[in-house]
Amino acid sequence: MVRLRYKVEGEGPQAVLLNGLFQRLESWDPVLPHLPGYTLLRYDMRGQGESEAPEGVYTPALHAEDLLALLDRLGWEGAALVGLSNGGVVALEAALRAPERFSALVLCCTTPYLDPALRAKTESWLHALRAGGTPLRLRVALPWVFGAGFLNAHPELLGAGLEALLAQAPSPEAQERLLLGFLALEDLRPRLRGLSLPALVLYGEEDLLFPRPYAEALAEALGGRLQGLPAGHAAPLEAPQAFAEAVRAFLEVNRA
Repeated sequence: MVRLRYKVEGEGPQAVLLNGLFQRLESWDPVLPHLPGYTLLRYDMRGQGESEAPEGVYTPALHAEDLLALLDRLGWEGAALVGLSNGGVVALEAALRAPERFSALVLCCTTPYLDPALRAKTESWLHALRAGGTPLRLRVALPWVFGAGFLNAHPELLGAGLEALLAQAPSPEAQERLLLGFLALEDLRPRLRGLSLPALVLYGEEDLLFPRPYAEALAEALGGRLQGLPAGHAAPLEAPQAFAEAVRAFLEVNRA
């Protein structure tokens, strides 16, 4: 098993918080004060933060295997999965492999498939990374990741904030492996139609990267509930209270 950095905190029903593509577990810090009453597991996936970054392409299937191994190590059963972006895809893959191990799914700003438009967006990040390293990749990604309202309210993201994101980013090699892994995503919709777990699908009303149609397709495949949030793609960071309230309201009626 690859070495994964993780934290477990709180008391109550179990929930796993799954990071977006380049995030560290600290990205959930704004949400935690709004999620009392849960035992929360958050971790850096392979290639993220302080976890190992071995050779190879980090596909959603490989991330799902890592997650299941981590849950085995911790002895967790019946947890809810709360995934953002690529973390939502990993949650889907894990649930498809072992649905009996989970109680519910909350999937935020994510997708069950790649179409040419989403592939083009993701490949632009990969080309930027190869051409100008992490600084250029971050600059290209910035208006896709954060909603217009959030960027206008936080213009420092174009300067000092960008430097902070640069300091937290994985190595360029790990970023490429993460991007190539996401680009390997197959259409999950046919498999998801047989999954019977309760599901909440959240989308950012200002999300340019994965706009509402992807969430609609995911909710339809899962037979899940669809709900919008006043945010862009990074909804838990932009609107942590609204995000947490949606998660809590859903999990309160879908406990193991």
